[in-house]
Amino acid sequence: MKFNSDKTEEDGRFEDGEGREYRYSIGDNGALLIWEKEAGGHIAKKAEPFVIYGPAAWFSVVGDARSSHDDPPARVRGF
Repeated sequence: MKFNSDKTEEDGRFEDGEGREYRYSIGDNGALLIWEKEAGGHIAKKAEPFVIYGPAAWFSVVGDARSSHDDPPARVRGF
């Protein structure tokens, strides 16, 4: 995810300098939810969004959408 006012690297990706990555998803009411995670980490199932923008506050988004790859791996019982 890249904010309009943020500096980007030559490849176009946003780097916050602290090893965090950001993902977005769209809520049921049209709100834009921004999720924060450590680079290479996961977003906890009970995590709260880092930022929420109301439906009238945004018109487009550039970046990586939240996907199942951002969820923690499933735990296997009995091992």
